[in-house]
Amino acid sequence: MRSYTELDGLDEIVLEESYVLGITAEPGRVTFEVDFVLTPHHPEWVAPPPSEVECFRRGTLQLMGVRRLRWDDQGGPPATDATGERDFGHIDSFKWEHDRFLLEGDWGSLDVRAAGAEASLGPA
Repeated sequence: MRSYTELDGLDEIVLEESYVLGITAEPGRVTFEVDFVLTPHHPEWVAPPPSEVECFRRGTLQLMGVRRLRWDDQGGPPATDATGERDFGHIDSFKWEHDRFLLEGDWGSLDVRAAGAEASLGPA
């Protein structure tokens, strides 16, 4: 299987350090709301504020054209940080081959047959 970094738009995002804020599964689509960590080579990267070590940017990771979805080990409740924001941990593993996408984290594991995956960033 191949690494997510070989997918267009995900090559300069570090999912293992990004925070999953929510997951929605609906017919034809799975959407992760994510606080992405961008690498310095990402075109939207900016130097982080002194209180941060990484450049974080909110956005979504979508699996589109979903034909089959299996979600196992859906995990425990989200963690709550000092600001009161909830998160479900990281995407610890994301591998793919052809139309099969395997993702794992504290939120569980997804085995998805889909047409593709796409990351998009929200406003800065």
